[in-house]
Amino acid sequence: MVDGFGACRAKHMVSLGTGVLVRHVVAAVRRRYAIESTPLSVSDQHAFTKGLTTMERFLTVDEVPDAHKEPFVLTGYRPPHRPWRYYLMSIFSLHNETLNVWTHLITCIYVLYMLNTYCGEVDYTDGVSGKLFLFYGISNFTLHFLSSCAHLLCSRSVAASHIAFSFDYMGIAFYLFNGSLSQCYTSSEPSFAYVVHPWYPWMAILLSCLYMVASAHSHVRYRMGDPKRALIQVCSFGTTYLLGTLPLIHRILSDVYNESVDDVTWMHVRHILLLVVSGFFYASEAPQRYFPGMCDVIGHGHQIFHVVGSASLLTQMQAIFADLQNRRHLDLVRPTDLSITTYYIVLLVSYGLIAFVFVRKALSIK
Repeated sequence: MVDGFGACRAKHMVSLGTGVLVRHVVAAVRRRYAIESTPLSVSDQHAFTKGLTTMERFLTVDEVPDAHKEPFVLTGYRPPHRPWRYYLMSIFSLHNETLNVWTHLITCIYVLYMLNTYCGEVDYTDGVSGKLFLFYGISNFTLHFLSSCAHLLCSRSVAASHIAFSFDYMGIAFYLFNGSLSQCYTSSEPSFAYVVHPWYPWMAILLSCLYMVASAHSHVRYRMGDPKRALIQVCSFGTTYLLGTLPLIHRILSDVYNESVDDVTWMHVRHILLLVVSGFFYASEAPQRYFPGMCDVIGHGHQIFHVVGSASLLTQMQAIFADLQNRRHLDLVRPTDLSITTYYIVLLVSYGLIAFVFVRKALSIK
């Protein structure tokens, strides 16, 4: 009883002290800039003080809705139903989504740096392959940016989580489509590109849209940690990624058979292997499965998935650029500008319709 009373008294003293500090800060700002306004009411000061003091107070797994609970993650959850500004500012706090946000945010900035660096050596507007590489770079940036936004804002509500990750899956689908086209029309063998050219882009559009539908549906239909969700997302991603990797698999096997494997081919091998490793951490829930509560903030398997996956995508971008520099694409059959425009119109309209359906479904969830 004494300890409980002492703790309550200490908490009350901290709140009073913080309130006094807020009043002094506000008064100093007004004096400095000659601001004339109605003084803050007691309720306003209390709300502001609460915003300052609760930013660092996160919840345990027993205090959050079931839809937000991550398997084997016991602490570091942000409270739901706060103002949007709270979640935006939480990027500077250490919770169980902080590294998920920053690992992809830093990568998307680095992708912009790479595109800016490469533009001095490749004219993105000159030829189909240059444009496809630019679109691939934009999709690489979009994937990482939308992922960062999803992890930053997902804790506000169940509907916000579904909407944020629906757009996250759209970013991944957009990357898969652009990666498929770039690898087919820049990095493949001439014989492969010639055989698959009539149907390959349309198959890439179809599979990327199916990936988005499957992943968004599994996110709404199954709880986090349900094996069915992971199975659907991994299988749909793997199928679409396999289509995009077929040009490279054919190239690698041809180079090995002809004993002509070069450094760029090995770069493609590395980015495929890195993505496989990242998929393992995504699906296995390791290492937090074996150390529940110890990897909540740092060392979570999803964070490792982000880091290794980003390394894979950056390696892939470097490899495609190296093929572009080597002018490998000049020997390949390539789509016309009109065909590319048609592909992207169909793709973006399809994404818009899919996003509309799942946003409406998310908003209908109580």
